[in-house]
Amino acid sequence: MNISGTNLMRVTRAFFTAFVCLIPAVVSAQTAQPKARGLPVIYIDTPDSSAITSRDIWTKDCRMRIVRPDGTVDFRSHNVDVKGRGHSTFAKPKKPYAIKLDGRHSILGMAPGKRWALLANFMDHSQLRNMLALEVARHTSLAWTPDCRPVDVVLNGRPQGLYLLCEQVRVARGRVEIDENKGFLFELDRYDDGDPRFFTAHRHLPVNIKSPDPLTDAMKEKARRMFDEIEQKLYSPHPDMREIYNRYIDAESFADWWLVHEIAQNAEPNGPRSCYMYCDEGGRLTAGPVWDFDLAFITVGLDDGGDLRPSRLNRTDVRLLTTDSLYNRNALWYDRLLSDPEFVAVVKRRWQALKPHIPDIIARFDCWRATIESSAIADEHMWASLDPARFDTFVTFRSSSENLRKTFLERVSRMDRLIDSL
Repeated sequence: MNISGTNLMRVTRAFFTAFVCLIPAVVSAQTAQPKARGLPVIYIDTPDSSAITSRDIWTKDCRMRIVRPDGTVDFRSHNVDVKGRGHSTFAKPKKPYAIKLDGRHSILGMAPGKRWALLANFMDHSQLRNMLALEVARHTSLAWTPDCRPVDVVLNGRPQGLYLLCEQVRVARGRVEIDENKGFLFELDRYDDGDPRFFTAHRHLPVNIKSPDPLTDAMKEKARRMFDEIEQKLYSPHPDMREIYNRYIDAESFADWWLVHEIAQNAEPNGPRSCYMYCDEGGRLTAGPVWDFDLAFITVGLDDGGDLRPSRLNRTDVRLLTTDSLYNRNALWYDRLLSDPEFVAVVKRRWQALKPHIPDIIARFDCWRATIESSAIADEHMWASLDPARFDTFVTFRSSSENLRKTFLERVSRMDRLIDSL
């Protein structure tokens, strides 16, 4: 049987996921030693055991070792760079990290890559929101969704708790596959990471250019003109939507991207925050990949500036969003897109294609919950005294993960009505 490289990688991923789901969840909340639990462990040691305190400066020449639950070493290197990552999340006691390997390596069955992210999930007591949302995205037409694995992390000999190791959003083989010298990867985000940046003319959306890097002034101006032309077309008095879909916007990807965020009750696109789009030279904008679901599957308040607030916050400018609400009706360009019957028809068609996969998604969720339980409870004991629980009011792993499961199923049950209301 002839198996292509892509299909072989899919088989490998499927096998690894199935293998992980067979690992028994040994509940041991008292132990702080991660090897007593059923997850891979990532050991990171910095030179001189120095702390990682910067999001901007790499700590170079770190030693990293990944040990599988059966004790075998999956990866080992003495030449790994590590730095902090995130915005509000890096201000939390449990830090997220970015990792740069010495080359492209496959880790824990995932596609080879050089750059990886360790998500701390500090604000998510279920530890499962990102995994669940990314799994939903994998059942859509989006070209690529970051793969991920739950892991325990030990930094300089000290256990840090449960993390999610993710493929980082990058232009690369097996990630966002465009010409890195001519195509563009954009992140629409209110946070300024120091990347080349501009604001669109009509909606004043903040656009960070993630690739190409380095970027010439001519290329930045080309990107700005492209966004301004799209907005001019979209928000003209009588837009030619068929021309827009043929020349400027890939409607199916924008529909699927919106559906993932709606199912996940993720209001971050209103900021906007972590909203990725890409295009090859001269091509249409394609939505994706999806990213950042720390505050998803939750009732939140959305203020006039697009910032999320805890649902219990009593402010006159906060609009409460619940399982019965559309979260992103007016985010990005969706106010205009969702007023077009043709685009709404695409959304409805894509939702009907996604619905049959819900039982498989919830089955995977149940598997993950059992697999990470021991690590999640140990993490809870490690960090609970430092966690103000601003958004996730279910403050234990068991209560939060059970509520997440319930919320997901309730949200799915309401999607037909919400989409019919468009």
